[in-house]
Amino acid sequence: MKCEVDGAPPCRRCRHTNAPCIFKPRSNAAAVQSIAERSQSVQGTLVYHPSSPDQDSSSILGRLERIESLLGIGKEGNRSSLLTIDSDLEEESDDVSSRGLWKAVERLKIITSPPQDQNIWSYSIVTRLWISFLNNLPLLHFVQDQSVLVSPSPLLLASVLYISAVHSPLPELASLAGGYFAATCSAISELVVPSARPGTSGWTRSHVSSSSKDEHTVFQDILGLIMASLSCEAYIETTDKWIALAYRLLLDHCPSNLEDATYDWRRLFSGIQVIDIEHASMHMCYPLLPRQPPIPALQHLDSQHDSAFRGLSQMMHQGLNHFVGRKLPTIWSFVSARDSDALPSVGTPFTEMDSQVIRLWAKKLDEWLVQYNGASQPSPSDRQGILILLQYHLHKLYVLSIYHPARGFDLGSANITPSERQELLMSARAVLRLRQDDSSIWSNWDLIMITWAAMLLLRGVEDGMTHHDDLRLIQTQLSTLKRSDPSTLSIHGVLAERLQSGIQSMHTPPDNGPDFAFPAPNMDYSWTIFDQQIMNLANPPWLFDDSSLAPP
Repeated sequence: MKCEVDGAPPCRRCRHTNAPCIFKPRSNAAAVQSIAERSQSVQGTLVYHPSSPDQDSSSILGRLERIESLLGIGKEGNRSSLLTIDSDLEEESDDVSSRGLWKAVERLKIITSPPQDQNIWSYSIVTRLWISFLNNLPLLHFVQDQSVLVSPSPLLLASVLYISAVHSPLPELASLAGGYFAATCSAISELVVPSARPGTSGWTRSHVSSSSKDEHTVFQDILGLIMASLSCEAYIETTDKWIALAYRLLLDHCPSNLEDATYDWRRLFSGIQVIDIEHASMHMCYPLLPRQPPIPALQHLDSQHDSAFRGLSQMMHQGLNHFVGRKLPTIWSFVSARDSDALPSVGTPFTEMDSQVIRLWAKKLDEWLVQYNGASQPSPSDRQGILILLQYHLHKLYVLSIYHPARGFDLGSANITPSERQELLMSARAVLRLRQDDSSIWSNWDLIMITWAAMLLLRGVEDGMTHHDDLRLIQTQLSTLKRSDPSTLSIHGVLAERLQSGIQSMHTPPDNGPDFAFPAPNMDYSWTIFDQQIMNLANPPWLFDDSSLAPP
């Protein structure tokens, strides 16, 4: 066990344990750096502050060699040199601003099972992945402030490191995702496995506490469960259990007076509700959470943005509850099936009640678009407008993916009328165009639905119902799914393989005859279950302008 640097001997660790201190400052010890300086140094240039002018050139060159090795420059920067733990950096990583982070790291080292390569917990690797998450992956609509990530709980840290590793463009970092996934699962298991037997020392009958420290930890554990679920929904079979655990924790620990609460529990509930409805929609099962919060104080949301997402959740909640148990093929069964897999047939006929439910769902979705994006026409520079428009088309595709199979039609076959096929293809095309150059999309539900849009468009290409840039849109989506390390444990590989298989097995598209014309956004949509009056709002002209495409 190393002594901890804290001025003159004895060090903090030995002082607390009343043990003899063997710490002796090195003659070439580096001055303490702030967390901001070290964060910058890991990403760019490491800053060195000599504590003594008497250092010789060999000491400086030796330190420079270690820095170059850490950054992967100088000599061949291979994976082993990148992951080498630098003892100097580890000794300097214990300032007050990062102590909570490293406390979580130490806990993860102990509880992770099976044990992982200790290199994944090195200062350089953890810091790079942590900072990459903060800088590159946007906060979710239910997390508006990065302050909730300060001093993360082990579960929150593990889930963030897993997400960051999965999305890393560097193969040597992406390859570590499996270790962080194991750590995430181990941290989750700690929440449900008792630490001692009833009646023994350390066991408590009440798991509800009101201390600020407990509130901080529980809030972060719930957030960690949401993060883990977002990256595992549909793909990992136990995700629904994680969602149930997050909901249980929220019910037990949500303060009665939210006006004086330190954390935003309303948004946290919204986050659990969104992930619950997304996971249920992928498997056509009943949502766990109710449509309305069980605690009245959780109902009020401060922003229009938050209300928009809750509105989508409530719409889908009502629609799912009606169609669950009908043996309809699920979106996940479509995107994960092999070509040889047979999808289940519909078990019950389409009724008038089914028609009323689906049309009401479509009507509410149209009204949602008008309410949250109807003030002004969305434009390529309007990030909020693009997000609303993307969610509209994703949910529209989902509604149509229930509507047509419920009537007994195969979504990929020609027995759907040409007009209905065009409606599917227009929304699929809109989704893929809105997806261009948008790295902010990383939750599984969005990735699955966007891949589903690409598969629908691919079938349209085969049948000759195509626009000239459709194949380019499909190839772009395939490129975004491919990871820097193909062995990375994530849903991306499943989706990429399915889309790649569809492209390879695609039949030669028929030549379009002289009478073929791609439908304009203002064509007559009076036959559709969606309102034709808002088609220009849902499909603005710039969306079908080739200049809006990302360059090849």
